[in-house]
Amino acid sequence: MTWASWRVQRAQLLVAIGATCLMGIWLIASAAAMGHNTTWKYWTNGDIYVLYVLPGVLGLAIGTPLVAEEFLRGTNRLAWSQSVSRTRWLAMKLLVGGLVVAVLAALLTLVLEWWTSAVSISPLAQSGGFVNVRIQPEAFDLTGIVVVGYALFAFCLGAALGAVVRRPGWAFAAGIPIFAAVRLVIEQWVRPNLATPQTISASTGFNLGQTQGRWVLHFGIVPIGRNTPLAGHPWTLNTPLQLASCLRSVNAQSEAAFEAAQVRCAAVAHIHYVVQFQPENHYWLIQSAETAIFLAMAAALALLALVAVRKWRW
Repeated sequence: MTWASWRVQRAQLLVAIGATCLMGIWLIASAAAMGHNTTWKYWTNGDIYVLYVLPGVLGLAIGTPLVAEEFLRGTNRLAWSQSVSRTRWLAMKLLVGGLVVAVLAALLTLVLEWWTSAVSISPLAQSGGFVNVRIQPEAFDLTGIVVVGYALFAFCLGAALGAVVRRPGWAFAAGIPIFAAVRLVIEQWVRPNLATPQTISASTGFNLGQTQGRWVLHFGIVPIGRNTPLAGHPWTLNTPLQLASCLRSVNAQSEAAFEAAQVRCAAVAHIHYVVQFQPENHYWLIQSAETAIFLAMAAALALLALVAVRKWRW
């Protein structure tokens, strides 16, 4: 059964393997030709986002024809007529395809880890952020184990859509925006809360240079005794009127005197400056949690594909 699953999917799997190998060779060659620590300088934001969508394209390309092609060709009937249950038939197809997707995603991750490890400047960080700090969003989606989770989620998404729509092309077209939307929701609203953020506070403002090596989530002026704004209030750097009025009255003769006045005025206004961030040592905790989320969604989609296949008519 495993061999039969491989033979049926062989063309798609070999194309995916070849495309991944070519991408890996190109990344290695570009880094070698342009200098390992300068490669990013020749990439635009759009180029980097191509790398972000690769796991999705890889998974969908293998997953969407997994069962949809069988339906179109009628080859599923041959398997089912030979005392092979639909559950076992789909399980073996998912196992073979999923194993290939996981291995290719892992190999791609190794290349991307090497490709980004010695890079100093990211085109996505306009202020010149450090890409080799993996907790930051520029590098997080290209490193660690989460890339495998993205690829397997896309694979099972493609299989489920193919089982429901029964047209590989339509399933692939529907899968791209769904995959992108899920990635966006997880990155923007779920990932920041997968580990408890840490904070830095000060009475006289802060230098964002202190946050290098950390993923800054929020920063701004908040009331003393709080590390987040009041309910319904956004993070803001707008100076409160009471603080601004106090500072205008300051007639300091030295930098030290002005700083002391700032501390006094901040106390009068009952505010302080806060930076909320995820430190680098939270990297693997967040990677593991996000990977688990995508694997759980992949399992749910595999179950959906099974339910859809079991409802197929001969």
